[in-house]
Amino acid sequence: MAFLSRVADEACSLWREPDQGIWEIRGEPRHYVHSKVTPWVALDRAVHLADHYGLRGDRKQWTRGAAAIKREALERGYDAEVGAFVQSYGSKHFDAANLRIPLLEFLPFDDDRVQGTIDATLKRLTKNGLVYRYRADDGLPGEEGAFGLCTFWLIDCLALSGRVSEARSLFRRMMDRANHVGLYSKQFDPVTGAFLGNFPQAFTHIGLINSALYLAYAEGKPIPGHAPIGTPEHRAEFEERRLVEMPV
Repeated sequence: MAFLSRVADEACSLWREPDQGIWEIRGEPRHYVHSKVTPWVALDRAVHLADHYGLRGDRKQWTRGAAAIKREALERGYDAEVGAFVQSYGSKHFDAANLRIPLLEFLPFDDDRVQGTIDATLKRLTKNGLVYRYRADDGLPGEEGAFGLCTFWLIDCLALSGRVSEARSLFRRMMDRANHVGLYSKQFDPVTGAFLGNFPQAFTHIGLINSALYLAYAEGKPIPGHAPIGTPEHRAEFEERRLVEMPV
């Protein structure tokens, strides 16, 4: 537990620093939007752990840090002109990592900024039912392939947005892309469907499992365990417990 407190403290101290982002993009460090959302998650969950599981630490600092991160990310990471979250502050490029914003409960799925980001992903990063991580210069030679995990993130977002038919269509297309033993690679050529990069790739298959669960949930089918993270029921339960059990 002491380790988790130190992690939360580090998130408070480091979130303002630029970095290379989730995709380790070459070039000068930037303030990637996804890189702001993740320390917010660390602090949001640290407060929850403090309230319900006895995590010791500076809860007030964690709460202030989470609020500051959210305020800055919403002010600088969302571009009203394009109607979506962008890859980094001041950028006009899009990044599929921003599909994680509602899945991590930073904002709800019915928020217009979330829906705008989903639509921008469909329009600007999706080709033949496959999603690119980004389409910006990353300092590396060669062409970027479409990313399997990002495609499943899009399916998750569509499903939890109530856009179930769109999600189901993309999911079926991905199911058809598996090889003869049901395995996937890390990336795909969106024109030929050829597998690219590491094979088999574990997180592509994790994405497949998550999307199957999210689609089942969105269609009203029974799923094991509690409501999945990102769903309104999960966040409502999370917040209700915090309000009821928060120490005075």
